[in-house]
Amino acid sequence: MTIKEKFKLGKQSVKEGNLTLADRMFDMCIVHLSKASLRGESYMEGATVNLWKTRVWTEIEKAGLLPE
Repeated sequence: MTIKEKFKLGKQSVKEGNLTLADRMFDMCIVHLSKASLRGESYMEGATVNLWKTRVWTEIEKAGLLPE
């Protein structure tokens, strides 16, 4: 599964109220991005790694998935 697919599924899951699946998808995005960063990649699937990090973090915050 690509990061685009994980991200889209995470966003869709938030809209549907399935926060468990959304949390898992966004966590998988973080793992994907972490591995890319460790390999020294700066661009993936149409955007920079840093832009992907910002996108994922923003969606996590908007969904209220951060611990209190």
